[in-house]
Amino acid sequence: MTGVEILVQNFVPFVLYILAILGAIVCLMQKDLLRMAILTSVTGFMLAAIYQVLLAPDVALTQAVVGAAIVPTLVALTILKTREEPVIEDDGQGDA
Repeated sequence: MTGVEILVQNFVPFVLYILAILGAIVCLMQKDLLRMAILTSVTGFMLAAIYQVLLAPDVALTQAVVGAAIVPTLVALTILKTREEPVIEDDGQGDA
């Protein structure tokens, strides 16, 4: 193995680790829940990439489907379904 191959094998997972950690931290700091759901998808995709680089393609495929697609979609749908609608107050006089 050449020095470049060893560097790439060590550098690529390290970069993916950093991106996954940063994605999780940014996700935790979000005030908007819909943005949080989108960033959860990005973090899940980074984890899938880490598994692929570590030569676990079956785990990477499962993580990509579940962690980067299904869970964020369910979270986003839940957020959209449970948002409060603005209340229109009636002054009691009607439309006369």
